[in-house]
Formats: sequence, structure tokens, C-alpha cells
Amino acid sequence: MARPLSFSNATHLLRRAAARGRKEEAQQLTEMGLEPAVDFLLRDPAPAPSYRTAATRNERGQQHREISQLWLNHWLTTPTPAAERLVLFWHGHLTSEFRETMGAQGIDFWQQFATFRQLGYGPYGDLLKAIARNPVMLLYLNNAQSRKEHPNQNWARELLELYTLGPGHYTEQDILEAARAFTGWTVRLSGNQRPREASANVAFEFVFNRNWHDPGEKTFLGRRVRTGDEVLEILIEHPQTYLFVARKLLRFYLCPEPPENLVQEGARVFRAEGTRGFLRWLFTHEAFYSPAYRNALIKSPLEYLIGLWYAAGIEQVNFEERPGRALYLSLAAMGQIPFDPPNVAGWDGGRAWLAESPFLTRLNLLAGFAGRERRLDLEVFMDGADGALSLVKPEAQLL
Repeated sequence: MARPLSFSNATHLLRRAAARGRKEEAQQLTEMGLEPAVDFLLRDPAPAPSYRTAATRNERGQQHREISQLWLNHWLTTPTPAAERLVLFWHGHLTSEFRETMGAQGIDFWQQFATFRQLGYGPYGDLLKAIARNPVMLLYLNNAQSRKEHPNQNWARELLELYTLGPGHYTEQDILEAARAFTGWTVRLSGNQRPREASANVAFEFVFNRNWHDPGEKTFLGRRVRTGDEVLEILIEHPQTYLFVARKLLRFYLCPEPPENLVQEGARVFRAEGTRGFLRWLFTHEAFYSPAYRNALIKSPLEYLIGLWYAAGIEQVNFEERPGRALYLSLAAMGQIPFDPPNVAGWDGGRAWLAESPFLTRLNLLAGFAGRERRLDLEVFMDGADGALSLVKPEAQLL
């Protein structure tokens, strides 16, 4: 028998899981009960639209506007919005920067997001293996140019420092040995086309170049290996990987400094049951609904906009028209550009979102909702909402 879920807790669950919702959706979850409501939110992601562009390979700015618009409109209309908030998490964890990944096209980034969506709920090892072969990641962290004569260490370093073990659990020698193992992991255009001649709709694909690979024996974390796949298997087996990523998941879904007992418990669930199992454990845990963790997170600009647009009944934004172009530019002013985190560590988040200039940009955007006051359904968007004027309250910024 399902445990009861109060309306207040249903609004909290929707806000945290999906970053969007309306009163009737919270009521629907309440009627389901806790466990069925969580399972409903965590069901398999609805497919996103395909992406094609009329832009050339050099017109990357246009491509970026197009994929940003496509993703946000999908988040606004998909029946599985929790999957899109999870895509945002993986995007900030397994980062790639659009402006820094020369050669990669909008289609490549769109396909990377499809990987986050397709594998995001499953075992972390499956997602890690896919991202290790992802053309955007290989281009972004320079592994696509890594050869046995001069192994590039960027991918190996971030794999250990940011994506699996975290600082203090490996040595510089481990990075060097891993870099040797990943030599020859590179990319080419589909159909082996030349970049100068190819359409921007032609994506890169992974290829292993045996001539570039260092086949010699390496010692990684005290184990003898030869290939990048063996390095990944060691990291996927390592308990520290699950502690490190579970802590980041709790910071994203629960609070900035999660208690150590929840980190330890969450890591065990994450390792045994994958990301969906972890989120089901968290969203059905009594601590998740504790007053101590309610309104404990600050909405990122994307979460703020998605929640507010959805509350206002907006289902589509257009970054190509004049009002939409200004909105697109405001994303940079608020500090969160889709597909383009500021660096390999992702967004700092937290109070940084509410620095003076980014916060003023948020408030200025409220003028765009003039005339929609009566349609605003803020029950899920924020606690204590009482009409449109509530949007200037601190609670409007909290998740």
C-alpha cells in the first residue's frame, strides 16, 4: 500500500524532480500516493525532437540558439520533465563547452544530450562508457588528438578528478598511465566526409585508431592495464566513484551540504540500482520532505525560467525573433548558457546565481509576464505564492 503524499509535499517533489509543475499535477500525485507518484515522475524519458539546421558548419552561433531553443521547448512540453532536470545534472557533471569545442556542431551536442537522456537513469558505468566514446567529449578534452608519441592528459585528468574518484584518490602517474591507455580514441565525420565539404547535419562518430594507440602495459591504480576500457572498468568497480557522484546528486536534489550518512546510504543505492534507483530512494525518503531541506536549493536560471514559463502556460520560446533574442542573451547575463558551462567543472551554482547583476536580470524578466497574471499557477513554482506579486519574494528563487 502506498504511503500518503500531502499536497504540500507533492509540490516540493514536483519542483525538485522536474523544476516545473501546476496545481492539478500536484493534486494528481497526491491522489496516487508517494511511491506511485515517484515512479510516475521517473518513468522512461519521452523522445526529444530531432534536430536539423540550415546553418553552415561555420555558423555555430545560429546552431547554438537552435539547440538551446529546442531543448527548452522540449522541457516545457515533455510528459517526462524529471528526465530533463536529470539531463541538466549530467550536463553539469559530464561537462562539455560549446564555445570551446571547435569543430563540433549543434547536432553533436544534441546527440550528447540524447545520450544523457537515454542512459541517464541507468547504471552510471553504462553512461560513463558512452561518454568516454562521445565525440563532443573527445573533442572538448582533446583526446581526439591524443597519440602514443604525445598522450594528451586532459580527458584522463577530468575523468579522475571530476567524473569518478574526485581529488585525493589517485596520483599524477595514474593520470599519465590512463592517458596512454586512451590514445587512439578519436573521431571522424560520419561517412568519413571532410569537414569543409560536409553539411552541419553530419555528426562526428567515435573511431579507434590503432596506429595512434600505445599498446604497452600500464599500471593504473595499482592494476596492470593496456586499454581505456580496462581503465573505465576499474573506475566503475571503485566504491569511491559512487560516493563522489552520489554526493553531487544529493547536492543537486537535496541540499548544498548533504549529511554524510545520506551520502553513504545513497552511494550504496546508486551503485546497486543505478540513477533511477537512487532517485526513487531519495524521493521516497522521509528526510527529503524534512523542513530542513525544503527550499534549501537556489534555482538555476534555467530551472527558474522553465518553472515560471510553465506556470504561465508558455509552451514555446523562439530565440530567432526579436523578443526571444533578448531572452537568449539574458541567459548569459544570468550566468547559465545551455550547452556551454563556464568551465570543465560546470556551474558553481548556489548563491552565485543570486549575485547582484544576474539577480537583477531575473527580476527584469518578470516584466515579460505582464498580462499573464491571472493565468499564473504558482502553486508548484514556489511556497507561499499569493498572486503575481509573490514573485519578488525570496521563495520564488528557491527550489
